[in-house]
Amino acid sequence: MVAVGKSEGTWWSAPRVAVTGLLTKAAWAWAGVPSGPLGWVSSHWVMPRFHARIYPVLARELKLRPEDDLLEVACGSGVFLADQAQQVHRVAGLDLSGIQVDLARRRLADRIAAGTVEIVQGDAAALPWHDDTFSVVTCMGSFEAFPEPERVLAELVRVLRPGGRAVLNIGERVPPGTQTHQVLGAIWVWSEDDVRHMVEQAGLSDVQMSYASSSGDSRLIAMANRIASTFEAELRLVHGLRT
Repeated sequence: MVAVGKSEGTWWSAPRVAVTGLLTKAAWAWAGVPSGPLGWVSSHWVMPRFHARIYPVLARELKLRPEDDLLEVACGSGVFLADQAQQVHRVAGLDLSGIQVDLARRRLADRIAAGTVEIVQGDAAALPWHDDTFSVVTCMGSFEAFPEPERVLAELVRVLRPGGRAVLNIGERVPPGTQTHQVLGAIWVWSEDDVRHMVEQAGLSDVQMSYASSSGDSRLIAMANRIASTFEAELRLVHGLRT
């Protein structure tokens, strides 16, 4: 009977691993690094609408000025940069997804031609800009999926000018006592203390944290979430200055 039990367990484990792998691959193509048909749909329709709710909140937190040079890492299809391009001197965006980069370049084509916008496909852990290039850096909805978030933070600080400002969405509010860990071996969940230590180690000072509803300014969506008793995430926004 022991042998039968082992045989049944072995029989089921292989399909389960295969199904889990397929689901993980599909999720990554949908929302991690959009690619293929799933990534096309997500990039064109889903992500811009989902993230649009938080863009006004992020804009207020950044406190952008006409003289600012703004970098958004994991810029997606460039919706936020397109909204803010008129408010600042220059904007740049980087994303790993070719689909997203192509959309962002098309969305900002006029400003790219004018030399006030740059959109690059690349790795957030190896930014292609010189030291001290930007006065403001931001990143939203992606830190949890970075394999090496410390390297990404180091790169963001490197390209930020002394005295420059960073506003970064690094995870969500977690219950007290939560320990930093990874879900499915890929998605980071951080305690607030560990986030503070991580960004200070990267070279940011005057670190402050605030939380914003994933519904953004939409009272209707927030109300619908409460009525449906669904989990409404509170996004952790980390503010800091480069020393």
